[in-house]
Amino acid sequence: MQTHSQAAPGALEFVRRFLNTWSIPNQTRVEVDELPLFVSDADKWREELWLHPRAESDTLERLSELRSDLRKSCEGLDDHQLLNAWLARVALSVKVVPAEGGAPGLYVTSADTSYVASTLASVANAISSGTWSRLKTCDDCRWAFYDNTRNGSKRWCGMTKGGVEGRACGTIAKVAAFRARAAAKKSPMSEGG
Repeated sequence: MQTHSQAAPGALEFVRRFLNTWSIPNQTRVEVDELPLFVSDADKWREELWLHPRAESDTLERLSELRSDLRKSCEGLDDHQLLNAWLARVALSVKVVPAEGGAPGLYVTSADTSYVASTLASVANAISSGTWSRLKTCDDCRWAFYDNTRNGSKRWCGMTKGGVEGRACGTIAKVAAFRARAAAKKSPMSEGG
């Protein structure tokens, strides 16, 4: 699995890891789906996604569908219908708990011990705490990352390449935009007008 230093807080990190079982590694630029390996290999599952064990109901098909829909939410392609449909499928319970500064906060749990239910409880907690909107996918390689910038405007997994074979998605995008603007300025249409 590709590594980046953009871990999400708490249990949301395991949602991020789950999302990144599908990726387009910068070194190869070829889609990779590691979920089938994790589902078939309990040791691999424990190594990467150990916070919640898999239940019998956590089939590859169901997990793939959840991952796809959560990715759509992180990419802004879901107007909450997909998330609401998933949340309606599992029994979640909400408790009021003390939060920072003494103000009450909400904590979501599930009696259902499936990975799907546990993941959805983590997503609900992230929505409640305001951290869900900071879990994003890179505009270029689609790697899921946690945006810890002050204004929450990060669009790429990184501005520097992650190794000798790596790419710098943000730098590549900015260079491409610069070249497109420069080419537009040189075009015959802009000279005639």
